[in-house]
Amino acid sequence: MEYNTLSNDKLIHALERAGKVPDLELIFCCLERIDELEPALLELLRINPWDKYDIQSDMDPLAYGDIHAGLLLIAARSQAALPLFDAIFRNPERAELIEVFGTKIHHYGTVALPLFSLLMLDEDAFTYGRSTAVSIITQLAYNEPLYTPIVISTLQKLLPPLPEEDTSIVGDNEFNTMWNWAALELSNLGDKESQAQIKALYAVGAIETSLVGDYYAYKARLRDDETPLSAPYDIMATYEFMHHGSTLEALLTETGVERAAKNKWLDYRQNLEDEWSERDPNERQQAAREADKAAFQAAIFSQTHERTALGMPSTRITPKVGRNAPCPCGSGKKYKKCCGRLGK
Repeated sequence: MEYNTLSNDKLIHALERAGKVPDLELIFCCLERIDELEPALLELLRINPWDKYDIQSDMDPLAYGDIHAGLLLIAARSQAALPLFDAIFRNPERAELIEVFGTKIHHYGTVALPLFSLLMLDEDAFTYGRSTAVSIITQLAYNEPLYTPIVISTLQKLLPPLPEEDTSIVGDNEFNTMWNWAALELSNLGDKESQAQIKALYAVGAIETSLVGDYYAYKARLRDDETPLSAPYDIMATYEFMHHGSTLEALLTETGVERAAKNKWLDYRQNLEDEWSERDPNERQQAAREADKAAFQAAIFSQTHERTALGMPSTRITPKVGRNAPCPCGSGKKYKKCCGRLGK
C-alpha cells in the first residue's frame, strides 16, 4: 500500500488496524506527519481498544492501536501525551502498556521527571506503575547526571526513616515493595547517604533479596562507577526488531518446532532490543540473519534429538536431513549449502 498517498484520517485508520507488527512504511509515514497526526494519536492512546471494540483475543489486529500511537508519541516527545501516560501507569487494566512504554518513557528527558516522581510517591497509585516510575526516573538520572541529586533525594522519600531509639525500623512482618525498588536504584546510583536505612531494612528481613540481592551485593553496587547510558530512541529500530521476531516466530510455528524452544528465543530476542537499536541498519540486517539461523538450528536440534541423562550424548529421534534435500529452515537452498554447511 502507498501510505504516503493516504489522507491523515485514513493513515490513522490503517495504524489502528495494523495489528501487532505494522508495515515499516506505515510507521515511517506516520513519523513524517507526526505533527499533523498528534491529536488523532493522542485519542488513539487515550482509549482502551479492548473496551472500545470488545476485543476477545490478542490476535485481533485492533488490539494494538494504542501501543503504536504511544510509541510514535514517545518518539516525537509529545508533551501533550505525558498526562495520558500518567493515567495509563495508574490503571491496572492497562498494565500491558506499562511493560511496553516503561522502558522508553525516559527518552522524553527531564521534562518527564516531575510527573513520574509524583506517580512514584503516590501511595494510592498502582504498584506496578509506581515501581516502573522508579526505573524511569533512575534512567533519567543516568542520562542527565546534573539531575542525579534530585532523583536520589526523591527515591530516598520511599524509605522509612531511621528510628530515634534502638528500635526496629519497621514493624513485625511489615513489608513494602517500594522500599525494595528504592534500595535497588539508590545503590545503582551510588547513594551512600541511605545506606544506614537500607542496612536496617536488611536486618529485619524487609528487603527482598531476589530483587535487590543480599547486603554484600547491595554494597558492591555502591562501589560500581559504571553508568548505563541509553541510546536515543530509534522507533524504526523497534519496529524492525518486531518484524525480525515475527518472521522467526512464523517460521518456527510453520516447521512444527516445540513452543518452549520458540518462547526461549523470543525471550532472548526481547533482551537484545536495546543493543539492536544501537547498531546501524547494515549491522542489524546481518545480525538478524545470523541470529535467525542460530536460533532455528538450536530449536530444530531440540526436536530432532533427545538426551537420556545429564552429561550423556544426545540421540537423534527423527530422520537426518539429506545434504541435497531442501533445508528445513525454509530458505529454498539445499541443506548442504545452508544450515548443513560445515562450520555452521
